[in-house]
Amino acid sequence: MTELSQRQRDICFHINKQAYSFEQFSADIHDTRQVVRQMDADCVLLFHQSSYQFSVGFFALALEGRHIVMPPNAQSQTLMHIAPQCQATLGDIKVDGLDAINVALIDAPLINTNSIAKHDVIAVQSQPLQDRSALFTPLDCQITFFTSGSTGQHKPIVKQFSQLNCEVDALINTFAVRLDASQLLLSTVSHQHIYGLLFKLLLPLKSGLAIVNDTFEYPEHISQLLVEELGDNGRPTALLISSPAHLKRLSLDNVLIANKAQLQGVFSSGGPLPFTVAQELFTQLSQAPIEVFGSTETGGIAWRQCQDSTPSAWRVFPDISYRIMPETAQLVLTSPYIHDANYVTEDRVQRIDEQHFEMLGRADRTVKHEEKRINLDHMERCLQQHVLVNEVRVIVLDGAKKQVLATVIELTEEGQALLNEQSKKSLNDGFKKHLLGEFERICLPKKWRYPAQMPFNSQGKLVIKELEKLFD
Repeated sequence: MTELSQRQRDICFHINKQAYSFEQFSADIHDTRQVVRQMDADCVLLFHQSSYQFSVGFFALALEGRHIVMPPNAQSQTLMHIAPQCQATLGDIKVDGLDAINVALIDAPLINTNSIAKHDVIAVQSQPLQDRSALFTPLDCQITFFTSGSTGQHKPIVKQFSQLNCEVDALINTFAVRLDASQLLLSTVSHQHIYGLLFKLLLPLKSGLAIVNDTFEYPEHISQLLVEELGDNGRPTALLISSPAHLKRLSLDNVLIANKAQLQGVFSSGGPLPFTVAQELFTQLSQAPIEVFGSTETGGIAWRQCQDSTPSAWRVFPDISYRIMPETAQLVLTSPYIHDANYVTEDRVQRIDEQHFEMLGRADRTVKHEEKRINLDHMERCLQQHVLVNEVRVIVLDGAKKQVLATVIELTEEGQALLNEQSKKSLNDGFKKHLLGEFERICLPKKWRYPAQMPFNSQGKLVIKELEKLFD
């Protein structure tokens, strides 16, 4: 490693164009640990908008062996639902009835290492960490994540830190070439979810990249950052961590084409990325996104990169094996990231070989409607092929007497123009006619909505509860 690259690897974060070294990061963790140690709280609710401040709190709690509870957002109802299992909070949230762990310290403006104020009233019982590897020493620590709440209820999923560490090692081994070629880590997703925590924080911290603190909403801001000089690095190389929702919007007006030489990889997870979007991004950036398939419960399962004329098969990550339930085609996993051996997922797959499979859709999205079995994934795929459809989701509503199929479609510009010119009924009838190629008339959706944009959450997922509100 050259002297320059070693100096670059010593930078952990970029915050408002200011570089923060590992020495600074370690000192802030050290100071926060001293405060955590004074608190009699085994289980701590951790939330912070800043990735840097969140990381300081995360490793301070982890190194002190506390149970970290990570709410997916800071909405009051979410926090009230989760808070009863905790004794304290850390970060930029406050919850009635829970102690706040030295909020003044964690919210203090960041300062240079040389001028850090030492807390003389608290005895120093640990030394700042010497290097990045010390962050990942075996820890007696549990982390509770929450599913994205597609049904409106957040489900807790408990992981051991050792499981996350194991997964980070697998990611480093799998994507070593891209990691070695990169200096920065950029992200459009939140660190409060398992995908964001693994890819935005733990992976770059262990592999030596510098994390850009922002969670980017607009690709224009990413492009602007990549053309600016950060310190003496010149124009840096970077990895982008994103989601299907962001990448779909990017493909429609890709301002990152000018930066494609700097992008060493684009990752997508949180939901299926349409093959047409992967193809478009491949044409624009000379590389297709690396799609990661997994869940909060399972961790990463497999990955693919669609750079051919047909969709690529999914390749399982190292140390993961799978089989298929013959009756239902459901994927069954044995993975170091899951406590249970032979974990049965709700995903249906077709075997190619020991390391590869094709996705067939979700088993739990097959419903019985009008005495007919309908797979909602199949219906969505059919509608997605229509030239007027940009994004689609089919859901089941509870009607007064029976369940009703309902469809939410984000139209293309051409589709929106037709909606403005013609009646909504005319558009409905056109989509029904399209579906009749594969479905009986009795199976067709009864209700249709055409929002300007789909209600994606911060993790790029559609929340069923928000879709249902469109039919109120």
